[in-house]
Amino acid sequence: MRGGVQYRDPRMFLSAVGKPGRPCPTLLSGDMQIIAVHYPDAPEKDHIRKLTPTEFEILMGVPVGWTRYGHDGKPISESARYRALGNSIVVGCAEYVMAGITASLRKQKED
Repeated sequence: MRGGVQYRDPRMFLSAVGKPGRPCPTLLSGDMQIIAVHYPDAPEKDHIRKLTPTEFEILMGVPVGWTRYGHDGKPISESARYRALGNSIVVGCAEYVMAGITASLRKQKED
């Protein structure tokens, strides 16, 4: 996948994208990362497109438009939105972990 991104070779990238019945590869750390969705039934064969910041917000469990504005109320760039979402945690995962910690602490308190 990294080679497909580095050399901008869609064939290499396609071979690394998770397809139905096959596991999706893990994301690699580095300075260049493309997150894309594989559309096997697209009119173009094996169409891949980049997710939008709004789609990322939905996947991360935050309200749509959550990253649209900075702390000063001014709109921020798409690259800054991608960076903010990439450096965050999925809300549902955080809730699950915190619920587990809370349950554990309550159990210890009861014992």
